[in-house]
Amino acid sequence: MIILISICLGLFSGAQPVQAATKTNPQQVAQALKAKHFTGTVLIIRHGKTILRRSYGYANFAHLQRNTPATVYQLASVQKVLTAVLLMQLVQANKVQLNEPLSHYYPQIAHSKQITLRQMLDMNSGLYSTTDPQKMLSDRQIVDFAAKHVKVGQIGAHNYEPVNYTLLTGIIERLTQQSYHQLVQQKILQPLKLRHTGFMLDDFTQEKHQSVAYKDVSELLPYLVRQRESPVALRRKLGTGNMYSTVDDLFQLEQAIQQSRLLKPATTAALFNATDGSYRGGLYNYRHFVSSHGVESGYESGLALSRDGKSGVILLSNRHTTLSLSKQARKLYRQLNL
Repeated sequence: MIILISICLGLFSGAQPVQAATKTNPQQVAQALKAKHFTGTVLIIRHGKTILRRSYGYANFAHLQRNTPATVYQLASVQKVLTAVLLMQLVQANKVQLNEPLSHYYPQIAHSKQITLRQMLDMNSGLYSTTDPQKMLSDRQIVDFAAKHVKVGQIGAHNYEPVNYTLLTGIIERLTQQSYHQLVQQKILQPLKLRHTGFMLDDFTQEKHQSVAYKDVSELLPYLVRQRESPVALRRKLGTGNMYSTVDDLFQLEQAIQQSRLLKPATTAALFNATDGSYRGGLYNYRHFVSSHGVESGYESGLALSRDGKSGVILLSNRHTTLSLSKQARKLYRQLNL
């Protein structure tokens, strides 16, 4: 018992344990996740070999349906990297340049001449939204609403605001004359043969292993309150957070991005051109790995993946708690010496 408690503290406390990489193994990780009442699925891969794939808790408690590695979870903000990839595919095709000002597309936005698409990708544009639409809208209407209800703060300073990616989605659709849904399917999901990744409104209910989200109100009664997101709320997250996936699909997707199977190597390097943990193109970029995080209406996702795409930690949950899955993914990545 003392050993288990020490492991849990080492894995989940803010302090970095001494020589953690030599002390932590997959079984200890599995025990610690269980001890912290984690609800969801974890996948850990080292140099192409799966060293841990395990699920905890219920996908649907009312039906006594447990989470499994096949369970699908909403990705929330982890989706943003897909929007970045679609934009960079257009950069490769010379249809757009990252140093172009936002005014080329939305001149009605104040100070848009001083804001570049690169700054929007990296959340350094100063843009922030003042309100969200409260009814079902088309893609074009969502983007127009965003452009109408956006203001500008300090240009050049990092400020995480999804409206950047909403507007980038509008630019992508305008340049391609295709919907975001079509582009994700044609340019990303189909080439990678990802069959259990899709859009919450269009595809989620067709999945056999769908999960429902629960509000974290009590560790003793973890499935007491079900958390629901309205169709309007899902719809307005165009390009920013309304997709789902499994742990295996998500690993394959992130791996393909890092291994430049969706972009040319030089384009991938340009997109994720940081090593200090700063936000670039939908990911937080460190020297040896990249990371991502998403939280939405009870769902949470966190990952850490090596720059070569061969190793990583994926954590997907249908019960968001105070345990940050992004932080835990990064800690486990380091502690397991991936």
